[in-house]
Amino acid sequence: MNKLPIVTVTCYRDLALLDLQAQSIQQHLTDTHDIYIVVNEGDPTKWIEYFDHNIRFRYAQHNLTVIYRQEFDIAWNEWIPSRRLNWSMGWEQQQILKLAVATRISSVGYLVLDSQNFLIKPASSATLEQDRIPYRQGWFVMPVTTWQTYTTELNVTTQPPDNGTMSICTPIYLHTSIVKSLLDYKDSLAGFARWFKSIPGKSEFILYLIYAERLGGLDKFHYIQPDWGNPMLRDSPSFNEDFEKFIDFIGEVPSHVWVSANHRSWGDMTQEQYTRLCSRLSQYNLTPNFDQYRKNFLQQYR
Repeated sequence: MNKLPIVTVTCYRDLALLDLQAQSIQQHLTDTHDIYIVVNEGDPTKWIEYFDHNIRFRYAQHNLTVIYRQEFDIAWNEWIPSRRLNWSMGWEQQQILKLAVATRISSVGYLVLDSQNFLIKPASSATLEQDRIPYRQGWFVMPVTTWQTYTTELNVTTQPPDNGTMSICTPIYLHTSIVKSLLDYKDSLAGFARWFKSIPGKSEFILYLIYAERLGGLDKFHYIQPDWGNPMLRDSPSFNEDFEKFIDFIGEVPSHVWVSANHRSWGDMTQEQYTRLCSRLSQYNLTPNFDQYRKNFLQQYR
């Protein structure tokens, strides 16, 4: 079977998360895969130094390609940090990169990861069904206005999203032909990126879903598969309650092979919570290395 490649878009801030993901790939990703790491840094020098010394060796059994954002023909200088949301520029750029990487891929599809995703069980590539790739359903957590904006921009009539809609969180499989057609929508990658940047409200995965409808519907390219991408922990007003549900849910559903915890949640944990989660993950041969990250969290990453 032609194994689908894996793509992670990451940055210097998320190296502790990438380390955990790399551990999980070393432990649990079966067979040899093509793995692409896309680095969203204007100057990747510090990222390269840390990665080469601490993480690269974990991909020894796979075909690893590291790509830097400067390799894509996009006017990155047009992205200006927001004074109100200083993280928004990187967030927008990484959405573009998850799509732009399709220009380097020849397979039917690819699995997109954020640094926050890690494996807890043996996993391999998805099974193809007549060139269709899997999707999982999930709660629609983005503003419906973003969905409506994209349907208007693309002149697509479709049903509003519901809890049976394709999950718009990583891990997520993207069909390469949809992405490449979408990137050509504004004639060039640079033109597409400029257009994407100009639209209020951003979601690369909602845009992908709407564009799939434009090309004939999601079911033409995807088929439903039981959820493989939970549980997930985020920062929230009910964090302590969410944490208890999260840690109790890890490994409890047979189809769940990926677990996710976003960068803020690692900083929001109390020391007791962090110790408990480290102990839980040790059952899967994983060792989170977030001590320095948590120490600097409030000052640098919040």
